[in-house]
Amino acid sequence: MRARGTRLLLVLTVTSAVAAGAVLYLAALLVLATRQRPLALVAIVLGVSLFVVWAASVMLGRLVARPVERILEAASSLSATQPGELPILGVGGLGLDRAAVAFERLAAALVDERSRLAAKVDELTRTNRALEEARESLLRSEKLATMGRLAAGLAHEVGNPLGAVAGYAELARSRLGSDADPALRESIERILAAAERIDRTVRDLLDFARPSPLTLAPVSLAAAVDAALRLARVQTRFRGVEVEIDLPADTPAVLGDEHHLAQLFLNVFLNAGDAMQGSGRVRVAARTVEGGVEVEVADTGPGIAPADLPHVFDPFFTTKDPGEGTGLGLAICHGIAESFGGSIEAENAPGGGALLRLRLHPAGR
Repeated sequence: MRARGTRLLLVLTVTSAVAAGAVLYLAALLVLATRQRPLALVAIVLGVSLFVVWAASVMLGRLVARPVERILEAASSLSATQPGELPILGVGGLGLDRAAVAFERLAAALVDERSRLAAKVDELTRTNRALEEARESLLRSEKLATMGRLAAGLAHEVGNPLGAVAGYAELARSRLGSDADPALRESIERILAAAERIDRTVRDLLDFARPSPLTLAPVSLAAAVDAALRLARVQTRFRGVEVEIDLPADTPAVLGDEHHLAQLFLNVFLNAGDAMQGSGRVRVAARTVEGGVEVEVADTGPGIAPADLPHVFDPFFTTKDPGEGTGLGLAICHGIAESFGGSIEAENAPGGGALLRLRLHPAGR
């Protein structure tokens, strides 16, 4: 559209100059025809012709020649800065031809440069994302190492007196007679229940601080999920949860440790049961992706608050009420996944609820 407008403007300008000259020429002819002066007529015709030629050349110079010269100069400068590329300027031809070729090649060079720039931006974006993930993983590993040393010392300091408390409580309960005070019996039961809960927390701390050595071997996902479900079913918080399993028969075995993989799924199941308050649905689905196996565990709970998403795998981070959880379950899951050379991520499912995505390497890789 712009090319047509420029061409139309140029034609109209030249036509206007010619028309003006023709009007002057005809006017002069009329005047001289009435006076019959041939020499004067010739002089006027020559003058008008020269004026038209001069006016047309000035207009063409301003509207065409100067812009063409600027385009050629710019194209020449661009060719000088890109010696290895295709020359921008055309070879031979008139100025307009060379300018057209230069403009077309310049446009093609700009399009190509834009494509290369977009590719570089995408590459830099992927690199920055990978660096950010690596930085977060490093920070998390440093945090886990620090928390591990703290947990080991705390578990040691708490474990010994806790064992004594539980032992004396068991001894006191064994010596109660059938006619013992019910309030005393209830107090001893509460002591034992509290000691058991502390002992469970201490064991979690020890598992977190000193994970047992791993022997990586081919592990069946179906076997690990089944083992975790059998352990979860005995928990009150998971008995009313409906479980849907979608593990295709051709899902390859993954590289890992069966006991720790089952522990990972157990922690995820129990966490989902707590989020759904013992009633809801959990879906376990696996698929083969490029370079590994991806397992998704989705629940129908309230999901994860956006502000909590970056911290769900941090040690001791929990949204449960005080005394209801240690905040180590998902941190242990993250450590297990990384020990297998895999990864685990948390997000909110599109239809609601939380979704944990586990990526593992296939056995034999």
